[in-house]
Amino acid sequence: MIKYIDMHCHCHEYSVEELSSFIEKNILLVCVSDDPASSMKTLEIRKKLEITPCVGIHPWEAHKYNIKHAKNIADLAIKNNVKCLGEVGLDKRFVPKTYDHQFSIFEIFLEAAKEYDLVLNLHTAGAWREVYELLVKNDINRAYFHWYTGPLNLLEEITGSGYYVGINAAWKIQEKHRKVIKHAPLENMLTETDAPYKYKSLELRPDYVVETIEYIAKVKNMPVEYVLFKINENYEKLFKSPL
Repeated sequence: MIKYIDMHCHCHEYSVEELSSFIEKNILLVCVSDDPASSMKTLEIRKKLEITPCVGIHPWEAHKYNIKHAKNIADLAIKNNVKCLGEVGLDKRFVPKTYDHQFSIFEIFLEAAKEYDLVLNLHTAGAWREVYELLVKNDINRAYFHWYTGPLNLLEEITGSGYYVGINAAWKIQEKHRKVIKHAPLENMLTETDAPYKYKSLELRPDYVVETIEYIAKVKNMPVEYVLFKINENYEKLFKSPL
């Protein structure tokens, strides 16, 4: 069944009732986690609703945890048949002071992703190239650059390597993201919202993916139905699983 896809939603910040209302709108929620506690909450949500769970430690939270915590979360994914680690990655833009520690945590997730062929749902602010080169170095097969706003020349390398980039509803107010939409191949795009994050004047919500599909179709001069189909196809390729 064709669905709208929110590839990056912090579901643990919503009530089950709120999440249900989005799912009833035919939206598939890929639910990322920020830390051990939210990772457990994401797994609890999966028991009640049909979602795609991701567990991880956000780079902004990495300073609170150690390598053992990261290994425990990787083990949690394996034991619970979770196919996605996220939100994980590196951030040089907002929290550069903790970069070295972020790196040590991220290395654990890279190792797990390589060994068990897991999807990485990536935070890469200001560290787009560093993360990309680590993916290549570690032979990572499945990776998604959440809300990509990095250099366009690197975008070509990312998509050329078969990785995916997140198209966020922030295109409404973010010019550099509109440039990414223009230049990224549809075959490497997935839609997302980062809900319930508030970006400037925009309060992001999962149902914004509907407008994002329409905007991509307009920019690419393609039928909306075709864009929606390709986004679904991209999800299935990334997760190696039918919707």
